[in-house]
Amino acid sequence: MKVLKRLGTILLCLVFIVTVVADVLAFNVFATPLDKAFPAKVKAEKDMSDIQANALNTAQNIESEGAVLLKNDGSLPLKNDISKINLLGYGAYNIVYGGSGSGGSSYLENRTDFVTAFSEAGIEVNPAIASVYSSNGEEANTFDVNFAIPEPAATEELASSLGEDFKYVGDASFDAMKEYSDTAVIVISRKGGEGNDLPTSMKDVAKSDSDKAKHYLELNDEELSLISKAEETFANVVVLINSGNALELGFLEDEGINAAIWMGDPGDVGTKAVVDILKGNVNPSGRLVDIYPYEVESTPSFYNFDTFEYTNSNDCFKDFESHPAYLIEYQEGIYVGYRYFETRDSFDYTTLEGEEKSGLTYDDVVQYPFGYGLSYTNFSWTVKDITSKKSVDEKDTIEVTVTVKNEGSVAGKDVVELYYNAPYYAEGSGIQKADVVLGAFAKTGIIEPNESEEVTLELPVSDFASYDDGCYYSSDGSWVIEKGDYTLSLRKNSHEVVDNNEFTYTVEDTIVFNDDSQKTSADATAKYVGKRESDKQIATNQFADVAGDVEYLDRDAWTIVPGSSKEATKEQLDAFNNALVVDEKDYAIDGAKEITFGADNNVKLSDLAGKDYDDKKWDKLLDELKKEDYQNILATNGWGSAAIDQIGKPQTYDMDGPAALSYVFDAFIGTVTYKTISYPAAVVLASTWNTDLATDFADSISQEGKAWNISGWYAPGANIHRCAFSGRNFEYYSEDPFLSAQIATAVVKKATENGMYCYMKHFVLNERETWRHYGLCTWASEQAMREIYFKPFEAAVKDGKTTAIMSSYNNLGTTWAGESEALLKNVLRGEWGFVGTVLTDNLEQHGFMSTERAIIHGGTSTLCNGMFASDTVDNLLSNASGQHYLREAAHQYLYTVANSYAVDGKTAMAAWRLPAIIASVALYILSLGGLVIIIYRKKKTV
Repeated sequence: MKVLKRLGTILLCLVFIVTVVADVLAFNVFATPLDKAFPAKVKAEKDMSDIQANALNTAQNIESEGAVLLKNDGSLPLKNDISKINLLGYGAYNIVYGGSGSGGSSYLENRTDFVTAFSEAGIEVNPAIASVYSSNGEEANTFDVNFAIPEPAATEELASSLGEDFKYVGDASFDAMKEYSDTAVIVISRKGGEGNDLPTSMKDVAKSDSDKAKHYLELNDEELSLISKAEETFANVVVLINSGNALELGFLEDEGINAAIWMGDPGDVGTKAVVDILKGNVNPSGRLVDIYPYEVESTPSFYNFDTFEYTNSNDCFKDFESHPAYLIEYQEGIYVGYRYFETRDSFDYTTLEGEEKSGLTYDDVVQYPFGYGLSYTNFSWTVKDITSKKSVDEKDTIEVTVTVKNEGSVAGKDVVELYYNAPYYAEGSGIQKADVVLGAFAKTGIIEPNESEEVTLELPVSDFASYDDGCYYSSDGSWVIEKGDYTLSLRKNSHEVVDNNEFTYTVEDTIVFNDDSQKTSADATAKYVGKRESDKQIATNQFADVAGDVEYLDRDAWTIVPGSSKEATKEQLDAFNNALVVDEKDYAIDGAKEITFGADNNVKLSDLAGKDYDDKKWDKLLDELKKEDYQNILATNGWGSAAIDQIGKPQTYDMDGPAALSYVFDAFIGTVTYKTISYPAAVVLASTWNTDLATDFADSISQEGKAWNISGWYAPGANIHRCAFSGRNFEYYSEDPFLSAQIATAVVKKATENGMYCYMKHFVLNERETWRHYGLCTWASEQAMREIYFKPFEAAVKDGKTTAIMSSYNNLGTTWAGESEALLKNVLRGEWGFVGTVLTDNLEQHGFMSTERAIIHGGTSTLCNGMFASDTVDNLLSNASGQHYLREAAHQYLYTVANSYAVDGKTAMAAWRLPAIIASVALYILSLGGLVIIIYRKKKTV
């Protein structure tokens, strides 16, 4: 009995000690990460059901307007007597609903497959076919992407050659399918995701030698066999393209394919919208956001999209795992997508198989132009009014009013596209100009047959400006509108002018957006007018070091220089070696005095809601912060930041999801934190060419955010579709910066107005996923950076009033984008007037990301949860100069939070806390109560 009492005493003491230690770890050391991992929902279920219903409706509307009709010989809409179909293709039963990783979602409750969508629409799907297609758990959201294409062979000969069983037998034979229905719908799918670029070679994943010689955006032998067999078998063959990346679609020109629709990544309920289009309940009105060449090898970026490294740089990032620095060169300059194809007259390239092609025309290489899309009806355009003055300057805006008439027999929507052509002077400035540039667009509402609608397109003349990074007109670079004739044209797409609707306007004298003190001798008649009206400061060259020694594409020569590995220079190696060095002498502020910590001024963060950034009350609030507060909100600001009770700042939650609010860790462990709707991918939203619908999307997803207590959104993604193989093209809008800017601005503006702060990402040049967080050095011309890659971010800052930005992993030249003073201080905050938070991408311990260096050079905080990775601001806290940088960063971040719905009310208790408290109390009662009983009985025995 004495032994049992002693053992019991020891056990109860251990329980007590373990409970105390667990409480210290849970409620102190790891409290914030746990709060983020197990957040609380704050809305009632009734409210959530209304919000979800609205979200599902919005999601379906996006797909309805974003799907693009590529081909139609009259087979669509499906005839009323078609009540049965054969649904074919691995993708038909394993739909790519969206991207993976942070771009995906683990909540699958609302996912609607095609069989269900057709069934609900009154169309039966041949049940025998499903057995042909196995599933690899395609719906699970992970960071791993299997790029194998598991399409079964559609002929016995091909199956035999691959050593596989032939699956199209019995009731699933093509003869039996033909008896079931003479209509086949085939789904071709491709996937993408965070951390993965699409394979430019299938040699490591394909089964046959012929497929190993292909890339991921081509159909493999099995898919081609299915297409061929379907063409032989069925009277009606419709193909659906389920991909966020631009595939090679030459096979759609086969006579045996009657119709085709690009559907992109449809989200939870987009399949219903696609079926509505097939039935004719919805008239398709989407337009392509990328140009579709027959072969991707005809695109210049293809030759600079691979793994290239600095061969002498291994172990250059101190104290971290061995790896080299990598590089990528944007050698094509401004000639991205349609800008290249519409400007060049003849084309030369080499296919993957080594075939040399030369002297090809536009029609030889381009299948679908940018902005292309068909309808079930026909529209005519009549120019009703247009700006009459023909000589214009930077203060003018050209307006074109078009009457759009529905000449067909069914209602529908149309998109009017306005492009411009700028004069190019090879014997002069040499500033590169694309022959065709999108300048404005408008989407109509639903127009009934024989009815009309007027749309007005506005094109500010200041948008004609090109960036003179070669300093031809200004000694430090500038935006320039060169003198000459500018031709505007109304087009159905980037290539097709409608009814010769072209209009010419003249700029009499070159207009330079700079001070005349920077004038060169290039043009004595040039006018120097200072900054652009939208700028806070004059834009001048900031990125000469990012241009590197690249030979950029020139429209006079069209020399494409393929990328290659290189040897780093001494200066480059020094930059890598010193990427984490924080030396006080490099950031010292003369006369700096220590800031105030922990004052009791009784100012709350909610008191600053709606106040100017320079309001004097901010000083009183910032004085209240303690040293640990700076660590919590600046160095561990990942997926939200800790509460600061002194100023009434609640625990905030920031979540991923360009198409669904989601917690990225769910992708790692298979859990579901947020039961939110998956909308069609961003590329589908852009394909609507409808900024009103983009506003609806932002309104809907921000309502979901508020319901789930998510005030910060790691979205939207605003990078450019530079290359068709970029793994996150589904998450970004388009190859065109203007279209991207218009959609992004509409999204950011509405979400921000609703109280959600949007970390627009990834700022900037994050068009490649592979090795992006291993010191990927990105080289680009400043002209391309400003005219192409900056535009969506610039518009969201100036017009969308975003208060948050996420910087990118990659280096600009050899400087990490998250600490580029040229980018973050000079351009973002200086030229554009941005006020708010610049958050880094997720902290990766690869030797080049530093919270302190980010803060010193214009950033605000690090995306880091503090549990699985960590960083500190201890160096900056230790001296007066560093404290001033920290105070400014805290000001930036708290300004963002103060102007959100995060300060509307008290945050609900995180989901883990109540069970943890109950468990702790129970264990304390058990251990202490047990000890009391043992002691009592011992005394009683004595």
